[in-house]
Amino acid sequence: MFLEVEPCSNCQESVGRMYNVISEPRQICSLQYEKDGKEIDVAVTGWDGETETPCPAFARRIEESGDGVALLIFGGNGGIRMKPIKDDSNWDVNNSNQWSESHLVYPQDSVVTYLD
Repeated sequence: MFLEVEPCSNCQESVGRMYNVISEPRQICSLQYEKDGKEIDVAVTGWDGETETPCPAFARRIEESGDGVALLIFGGNGGIRMKPIKDDSNWDVNNSNQWSESHLVYPQDSVVTYLD
């Protein structure tokens, strides 16, 4: 799988990486994320950099060289966007309580909530 993230209002980072996938993608809605030195539960969405709108976020297992199996968290071509789980505000790149990443690579046993 080739993961490509283009700079946009959500994520200014440009990423182009190849991953060896070992599972099908599953849509996710939340995960545990380390912020300010604490593990917190966050809502997560993908981001479409062309339309500047939320889109689905996914997780899938990958082979990570040297580390074995890992979990790739990814969204649209604009990366992923997160906010505290109890924050019911709309997804908005101008909301200072939300933040972005191009993607995440987590241990395979990380806490992730799948939609299915």
